[in-house]
Amino acid sequence: MPDDYHLLKLGGLTSLITSVKVSLWGNEVSLECVYNPAKERLPYVLIFQDCRDIRWTVHDSEEIHELEADLIGFSMGTKSHQEPAVITTDIFEISIIYGSFFLQKNW
Repeated sequence: MPDDYHLLKLGGLTSLITSVKVSLWGNEVSLECVYNPAKERLPYVLIFQDCRDIRWTVHDSEEIHELEADLIGFSMGTKSHQEPAVITTDIFEISIIYGSFFLQKNW
């Protein structure tokens, strides 16, 4: 991926998004993902906190029943509500203006 995906320091393999959770009335957005889905399926979560704006676009309505979306683009944006993070998949794109971000992984 020619974007900010390398900043996550997961490695060079691909990821899938398995779930998007919005909580605290939109103040927190968590994207549950798996890294290296073809072999190990290592789970991790992208967590955006102190969110002020969330924009969601579905660009492939024929795929909405799929259980996983291919992560094809990731831009971190800038924390402290400066620039939105943009996560693009084969099914949807989500843009989040956020205060803080962290990656949760247990491997």
